[in-house]
This record gives sequence, structure tokens and C-alpha cells, in this order.
Amino acid sequence: MNTQKIFLFVAIFLTIFILWDKWEITQAVDANGNVVSKTAIVGVDSQDDAIDIPKASDVPLVSESTIEDNAPIMESGSNIQGAFTTVVTDLLTVEISHKGGTIINAYLNDYPNELNSEERFQLLSNSAGSIFHAQSGLIPADQMPTHQSKFTSNRKEYFLEGDSELIVPLSWTGDNGIQVTKNYHFKPNSYIIEVDYDVTNNSNEDKTVSSYTQLAHGNLIESSGFAMGMQNFNGGAIYNDEEVFEKIDFDEFDSNPKTTSLGGWAAMIQHYFFAAWIPSENEKHTYSTKTSRDNYLLTTVNPSQRILAGSSSTLGKNQLYIGPKEHVRLELLAPGLDKTVDYGFLFIVAKPLSVFLHWIYSFVQNWAISIVLLTLAIKLAFYKLSEKSFRSMAGMKKLAPRLQKIKETYEGDKQKIGKKTMELYKTEKINPAAGCLPILVQIPVFISVYWVLIEMVELRQTPFLYLPDLAAKDPYFILPLIMGASMWFQQRLNPPPADPIQAKIMMMLPVVFTVFFLWFPSGLVLYWVTNNVLSIAQQVYINKKING
Repeated sequence: MNTQKIFLFVAIFLTIFILWDKWEITQAVDANGNVVSKTAIVGVDSQDDAIDIPKASDVPLVSESTIEDNAPIMESGSNIQGAFTTVVTDLLTVEISHKGGTIINAYLNDYPNELNSEERFQLLSNSAGSIFHAQSGLIPADQMPTHQSKFTSNRKEYFLEGDSELIVPLSWTGDNGIQVTKNYHFKPNSYIIEVDYDVTNNSNEDKTVSSYTQLAHGNLIESSGFAMGMQNFNGGAIYNDEEVFEKIDFDEFDSNPKTTSLGGWAAMIQHYFFAAWIPSENEKHTYSTKTSRDNYLLTTVNPSQRILAGSSSTLGKNQLYIGPKEHVRLELLAPGLDKTVDYGFLFIVAKPLSVFLHWIYSFVQNWAISIVLLTLAIKLAFYKLSEKSFRSMAGMKKLAPRLQKIKETYEGDKQKIGKKTMELYKTEKINPAAGCLPILVQIPVFISVYWVLIEMVELRQTPFLYLPDLAAKDPYFILPLIMGASMWFQQRLNPPPADPIQAKIMMMLPVVFTVFFLWFPSGLVLYWVTNNVLSIAQQVYINKKING
């Protein structure tokens, strides 16, 4: 197989990959993103086998009144429903409904909703049509406060000041003499909210109580179109103590089996951002998914605890993460939480590349320059492999006139042409297959860089030169046009394919790729342009050495 055919194969493969990725994004309705084969989580099918863990069915389902009563004060209307408490920290602004203590709205203070907008990005939402709530409560439901119970609060607003921890309490008193204070713990420079319960058992009998947490997602997030639909996955995810990370499409919530795990976490993931409940890592928990009244529910039920009559106890201590997929931050929070950054099936390659890119940024403090330096580092790492490929192509180009003469001399005799061609290769010490492996080896690296760059929240709304946002398309299409031109020029440095059909396809590829890249994130196009320029420089250098 000659090198030109390998290049053609690679180009067609990358074209199919890009088309497939785009098709998955634009066609998906129920769950945006790549189709990922699920790996079964080690657990039990029957929750009765899980000692001291209540059944997930004990958790109350969503009722029609839940969303209505949770509705916050709407600035644009006169219909005021439902009381809530607002908490403002340096990173978060959250609204906690007094019904169930559900976090119904959450804004990320450091992330504008749109470029140059003063409106903050909203992850948890109580808006009709885009419900996304973080719920929690205690069971049994007939004796303890759930996410549908009425709480009271002494204040309507709390502000985190300085370096101290902020505790926001909500109170509930039952008819059975049980008193519960639901505490929310906020810390500076943190997207984590810790929730626990102070339970006082004033009844005349012991109580067995368990806490649970739940993420409730309403209507699905659909892709905003071909141009911006770059997110890999929207849906649920569970991570267990066997280090198994399972993605769960929304349309699989009713069929996904219940599981148990020591520690772990459960999350609802979308592009750049996610919310996750992280229970104690030293206890066994039950994870389950289901749908209720068009809501997708991801539930975690924690081990039960006995509270003696006349005594008090603190239980719960669940952590809620509401924030961005910041690579550095996630690794420090919980085992496996960094897997919410969707690197696709090449995680083992993409993760080190992401770590290396962040390391480069720690020095240069500029993401665009970091991408250029990452590309340079990859080219240097593959220099020797690429050199073999380029030398093979340069040698083939030098022999092109002599090969053409053989074809003309022995026209019609394919066997003779093949024999004379191989003799020429042997005489000139050129192996036309020498460039095959170097090209194929680099395909996984390219795909990995692709996923790294489209998943990096750090590139979101990051400007560079005339580019307002490295995570959005080039508004003037300058980079895609440079990419197409560099791809065309790179082809000119190589010998044309002998097959006229192959030659025509190769001529069309720069145009096809340019059209694709018109809507690609400019950070990704910058990587490709840099890679092309470095490849051209390497090819020109090798051509000069061979041609003397």
C-alpha cells in the first residue's frame, strides 16, 4: 500500500469521524452526545439484599404540585408563589425553596451566560420547560421531612463573607414530636454545598432514619444547532467503588438497574457544567434512576441510622457539586469526578494530553499559546515517525517522472510495470509503505486533542487576538480559510496519486475540511492550523535535504 493511499484513507476516516460526531449531535433529541456502551456496575438487583439501605422506592416521586409550589418570585410577573432563601457566595448564587429545602436555582458567578453578558450562567433552574433541581430529604416519608415537606427559615438572604464557613439552617417540626434542622454549608472558593440534618427525637420511641439525595431534570437540553452543538453527552452518570463510570442516557432511566456502591457519586452532566451528589465515601449507598411526570430522577439513598427516643443525632453529610468541569478542581473533590469531562473512548490518551495542556498553561497563562505549544510538543514527540513518512513522500515525488516513464514504456503490461516499479524502489532504497504506521499512530492523538479542546470549559469565552471566544467559531472565518490553504499547500508538497479518482478526491479534501471547520471552535481550528504549518515546515526541510 503506497503512502498516498494511506493519506487518502486517513483523510476519509477523519472526514467520516467529523461527520459522525456532528450527526450524533444534530440528530439526538433525547440525549445529546456520543453513543457510549455502558459497563455494568457491580451491585445487586434487589435492594432487599442491601443491608441497612432503604429502598429507592421509599423516596417520594415528583408531584404536579412540587414544581408549582417551588416556583420562585418572578420579576416579570405579578404571580408570586413559594418562599425561598437566597444564598450568595463568591462562586455561587443559589435559591433554596422552603418546600423541601430543594435548590431550585443556581447561578455560577464567574461564568457569564453569553459573551459580554452581565447575566450569570444558570445551571439549576426552576423555569418552566427547563426544570433542573437538587433535592434531598429524610425517610421514612410518613415520619420525616422529604423534598416535599414545608420548612421555615429565619432569613431570606445570606451572604458569605471572608474565609469563614456559612451555615444556612431550615427548620421542620413534625406532628410526632420530631424536630429537624436541615443545614447547608457553604465555603469560599468552592462549588460544593454540604447538606446535613440535626434530628431531635422528642417522641417516645426509637426512629430509624435515612437520608437521600436526588437530581431532577425536566425537559431535555437540545443542541443549539450544527454550529454550536459540540457537547459530547447530556444525561446521567454514576461512579462506583469499582472505579466504573457509567453514562446513562435519559431514555434509559426507567430500564437502568439499581446498584449499590461503597462511596461513589451520581451526576447530571451537560456540556461544560454538571451537578453531582457525592455521599460519604465510607458508607454503602443505593443508586437508581427513574422517570416521574416527565422528570428524570437520579436518586441516592444512604444507610439508615437509629435515633433513640429523647436523643439527638446528626446525619446526612452529603456534598452537592454545582459547577463547571474545571480539570484541576475536580480531581481534588472525589475519586473519578474528573470523568465527567467527556473525553470519549480515548480517555486514556486524552486525559494525559489535558493534564499536559493545563501544565503548559500554568507557565504561559494564555490558552491559545498553550494550544500552539501543545501542538509543537506533539509534533516533536512524533518527529522521527513523521520524518519517515515525509521522507517516503519526498522520495516518491522525486521518482515520479521515472515512474511515469515506466508506465508509458510498458503500457498495458501491469505485471511488467509492477516488477520495474519495485526494482526502482529497491535501487533507490525507497519503501512506499514506510509512511503508513507513523500516520496511523497519530490518529488517536488527533481525536484525543479534538475531545480535549471541545470539552474544556476554560476555553469558553476566552479571547485571543481578534477571536472573542476560543470555544466558538471564528466570526470572520479567517482561521478555517488559513487551515484550508495550508492543507492545500501541504498536498502540493507531495506527489499526486497515480489513480485519477484518488487525485480528484484529494483535491476536494481541503475544500470539504474548510467547510466543516467554518463552524468548529476556533481553539480546535488553531490546533489544526498550527499542526499543518509545522508539518509543512518539516516537509520542506526534508525535501531540501533529499533534493540537495
